[in-house]
Amino acid sequence: MSSAEADAGVRVGHVTIRRDDPVARTGVTAIVPPTLPLPAGTAVLNGAGELTGSLEVREWGRLDTPVYLTSTHAVGRIYDGAVAVAIAADPNVGVDDVVIPVVGECDDSHLSDARHVHVEAADAGRAVAAASLEVEEGAVGAGTGMVCFGWKG
Repeated sequence: MSSAEADAGVRVGHVTIRRDDPVARTGVTAIVPPTLPLPAGTAVLNGAGELTGSLEVREWGRLDTPVYLTSTHAVGRIYDGAVAVAIAADPNVGVDDVVIPVVGECDDSHLSDARHVHVEAADAGRAVAAASLEVEEGAVGAGTGMVCFGWKG
């Protein structure tokens, strides 16, 4: 990525998983800021839902990784993948410093078989690699299986 692309804005990448056996309507979305770290904050909207890395953001007021969104049962896998992405991007990660990735959960269990974890750790890196300023919208990435108040979200 050129420096002009890096300064252009936030990029978003998706990995979408759709299959019928077992049923999967899920994925991962990576929201990649133009530079890291950057000032950040958190807010609790509904009092439920996992957001790893939120304590670091609240205490230090900064974001050190892209923000990843994925299905509820895949948060741990994407966390692992996010650490791998950070290590690949910066040789100091794990040597001079550590990262606590920000991974938020999206409950897609109404449209997916939640007894199977369909997202893999490597999907975090694939989502970051696919990140673009041209943001694909709709039933893609972490939004694939979302339902909002009974409607497809």
